[in-house]
Amino acid sequence: MEALDTILEQVEQLAQLMARHNAVQLELREGALQIALTRAKSAESIAHTEEAMPPLFVSGYAKPASAPEAPADDLWQPLAALEVRSEFVGYCTPAPIAEGNAVERGQVLATVEVLGIPNEVVAPLPGVLERWAVEAGQPVQYGQVIAYLRPLSET
Repeated sequence: MEALDTILEQVEQLAQLMARHNAVQLELREGALQIALTRAKSAESIAHTEEAMPPLFVSGYAKPASAPEAPADDLWQPLAALEVRSEFVGYCTPAPIAEGNAVERGQVLATVEVLGIPNEVVAPLPGVLERWAVEAGQPVQYGQVIAYLRPLSET
């Protein structure tokens, strides 16, 4: 839970930095964690352009398409499920973890076999396995979603 709080604090700091420097988009990758931030344009600049950017969001934590737009002062969207992605190209074998079960940070979620060598894909933070995105023996590409993990503080 502390890890998630730390990540959220870092995301808030990045958003403030973007606002200070008038940046519209930022992408950050660290291990299995990937964050993309997009800042909404001000009402004044939207009036002068046809295309408006969506409100600030964290990649992998998308709101439903039918959800109402967030007010301008409430740019943060609640965290949904984190996409756990493969860092390898090979054949994936998910760990015997049932959907809905809790996992710990560093727990092996799947094994991707590359040239006969097994490589582990681990949970980046504690959470609940929401659903698998691959089946046993399925080939996976680099960056392909293997599972969806809901952070423990959101359950």
